[in-house]
Amino acid sequence: MQSRATSPLTYSLHQQTLEQIEREFGTGAVPQVFSLLKSQPALLNHLWGQFYTLILHGDLPKMLKEMVGLVVATATHCDHIRLVLMQSLVQQYADQRTLTAIIQEQYEVAEVSHATLAVLQFTAIAITNRSASGALTKSKWQLLHHKTQQALNDTGLEEGEQVELVATIALFEQLCMVANLLKLESDTA
Repeated sequence: MQSRATSPLTYSLHQQTLEQIEREFGTGAVPQVFSLLKSQPALLNHLWGQFYTLILHGDLPKMLKEMVGLVVATATHCDHIRLVLMQSLVQQYADQRTLTAIIQEQYEVAEVSHATLAVLQFTAIAITNRSASGALTKSKWQLLHHKTQQALNDTGLEEGEQVELVATIALFEQLCMVANLLKLESDTA
């Protein structure tokens, strides 16, 4: 495969992106999923832009979005992203029993509010139903879709927050897919 030359503008944007990532995570603490994309500036800028917009900004609390990511990472067996999120959540003083409950997929015993519990349960349902939907008949898919929609409504989130939640789930699925397919290990966070 041919290597394309990087234009000065692309290189400058690429450097700005890497500097922004280091400011957010700290020097030497950049998750490998982002470091790995240094040779692909367009992909790095795309994924970081999504992460920056969805996780570091928005209406939903960062800790909640990272708990959602932890549900996704656990469901997709993504040890790399799971470890990155665990480190971040611990730094934000998340309750260790709650994190353990999320990793063990026992959301009901997590010491969280009813609204947070509903968000975690919706995330688990959405991930499970999305991965199962390809092998279902139309009527079974419609039933799963209805259950997923009901779980989203049960979160009590406003429409804009629901969109942010769904986009957050999709982002973490994407990051987990990159990490899993490139075989990033959990000790390389």
